Amino acid sequence: MAIKDLAVAYNGTANSHAALRLAVRMAKKYAAAVTGLHVNPPIHLDNQTRQWIPDSILETLQKAERDNVSGIKEQFRQELAALGHTGNGDWFAEQGEPNRVLAKASRYFDILLVGQFNASGGVTAQIRPEDIVLLSGKPVIVVPQQYQDRPFNEFAVVAWDGSRPAARALTDAMQILETKSRIDIVTVVPKDTPPDCGHDILRHLRRHGIDARQVVLPDNGGIAKTILGHCTSTNPDILVMGAYSRTRIREDIFGGTTRDVLENLTVPVLMAH
Repeated sequence: MAIKDLAVAYNGTANSHAALRLAVRMAKKYAAAVTGLHVNPPIHLDNQTRQWIPDSILETLQKAERDNVSGIKEQFRQELAALGHTGNGDWFAEQGEPNRVLAKASRYFDILLVGQFNASGGVTAQIRPEDIVLLSGKPVIVVPQQYQDRPFNEFAVVAWDGSRPAARALTDAMQILETKSRIDIVTVVPKDTPPDCGHDILRHLRRHGIDARQVVLPDNGGIAKTILGHCTSTNPDILVMGAYSRTRIREDIFGGTTRDVLENLTVPVLMAH
């Protein structure tokens, strides 16, 4: 099934601008539609605070919120036009917890594109790609904030360890991989460990008309660092990888590949779980 329906989490920040740039580039290649998704967290007022706020003040706050969303929508339209997108672009705005709303909405599209998480906080911190990946059931492309639009070189890197999330990501990315002229299947192994040559996964891809090559890399300071180092030196259009081969709680406490990749992105990464 071809890619025809792209969604972008858009809140007007630099992160969402980066995601939109890649979405428009993909839309041009695949003749796909682009939809902006905006989620506005509700105004939280406990009962004790609410009783001291006049209705007129609350109405003013709500109007300011509506005006802000309208401004972001107009910004989305203008950015689409500036990037050369020929369609108007659909727009949906909802109120709620951003990650849960975006995860639910993503199920009605082929792929959701999200800007890289900004650890410094602010409005961007309300959108956490790793939460969306776990909740959505659909592939999510996380785009580095510094992503610069360029023609695709038709090259992809797939991080492969044989795990269930890796298999899920590979399947979800197949409609992209089938259009690439070069694919590296990258497996990171501890030093002095005999590599698994990966003949089965290469055979599987060949049956889809994909001529991939196996790249086995020794662990050089961690799996994430090793994979991202390969991406830095080869400059792929996209990295494909499974999210959270270990449990989310374990990665939150001890760290892990998913978190390390998301915090140090150098190329767009398609993740699935």
